[in-house]
Amino acid sequence: MPTFKYRAYSAAGDLLEGEIEAKSSDEAEETLFRRGLTPFETRAAGAAAQGLFARLSFKRRKPSAAQIASFTREFATLEVADVPLDQSLRILSAQSASPALRDLVQEMLARIVDGASLSDALSRRPDIFSSEYVNVVREGETVGKVGTALNDLADMLERELELRARIQSALVYPALLITLAVISTGVVLGSLVPSIAPIFVDNGKEMPAGLQFILNLEDNAGTIGLCIAILIGALLLLRKMAQTRLSWRIAIARFYLRIPVVGSLLAQFSTARFARTLGSMLKAGVPLLQGLESARAAVVNAFFNHELAGVIEAVRGGAHLSAALGGVPYIPPVAPQMISIGEETGQLDDMLLRIATMFERQGQRAIERAMGLLTPTLTILIAAVVGGLIMTVMDAVLGVNELAVK
Repeated sequence: MPTFKYRAYSAAGDLLEGEIEAKSSDEAEETLFRRGLTPFETRAAGAAAQGLFARLSFKRRKPSAAQIASFTREFATLEVADVPLDQSLRILSAQSASPALRDLVQEMLARIVDGASLSDALSRRPDIFSSEYVNVVREGETVGKVGTALNDLADMLERELELRARIQSALVYPALLITLAVISTGVVLGSLVPSIAPIFVDNGKEMPAGLQFILNLEDNAGTIGLCIAILIGALLLLRKMAQTRLSWRIAIARFYLRIPVVGSLLAQFSTARFARTLGSMLKAGVPLLQGLESARAAVVNAFFNHELAGVIEAVRGGAHLSAALGGVPYIPPVAPQMISIGEETGQLDDMLLRIATMFERQGQRAIERAMGLLTPTLTILIAAVVGGLIMTVMDAVLGVNELAVK
């Protein structure tokens, strides 16, 4: 029977090493679990190079967004039930069906056993846990309400997954239309046009304008493709340069906010994220200024993020939050008004959560309407393109018939 080397954590949190006989690595891990140990690494004895390759391969694997949302919800349930942090992670590791998620939890457990806090352990994996996620957990640790913070994060992640699923479902039919249009265009340009064009050339007749236009496009396809590639490369270069220049990111973000329909939608989602994060922080007992810092970190729009720095300074100087937010461009006017009511009634946290829910629902309805309009719009555009190609070919066919009659 093969022998496997293992590294595993005991119930006391000690890292143990040894060897175990089993038919496979999965069976070895099951045996370790039955012994009360939490496996951290299991590899075949005498296969150090293979074990290293496996660990390097693992580092490239990441849990999906749905798995992270499920993990956050289960973690929150255990924390609300006052289960010790290390024990919660051991339970989550043992129950996880995903190897990538199980290994991630074991990695977090190893850091926590070494003395790191939960937020520190999360911050070591920025490819999985965003700065917003880490900041919310850190604030929860500060006030001793990690379970509440994780519950809020789970709600946010589940809403994002639901919205993403709706958008993906709405894009299935348009994607099918575009695919069929590309295939139809390829058939027309690849078979019909090359068959008809030589007839006019051989008879010395003038090529129909539409057919000549298509042939010119085909003749200059290399130049057109090169220009498109240069344009895409320039845009990617500008984007990379903008990532290192704050003023550029702010200007680009502000430009997005000026786009009709899209800008208002971005403003609604940014306001909703700010309001939900701040409302959750205040409900958890975090001071207003500290909560504002966390809420600002949650806003990814560079323009709003920059403007919120001024809002925080104004509040630190004694201004009301509603008055400070009222001076931020593109913030929906109803938000400062509702925040003012919350300040007057002493229910700022509840009012912020209501604002977040309202804007999230409005944004979702707007996206659903846009997705509903996308299908007929694409249908009309694709029909126009394919129909134009077919009419061009039909015109050429009629010209061929005239040549045959003559």
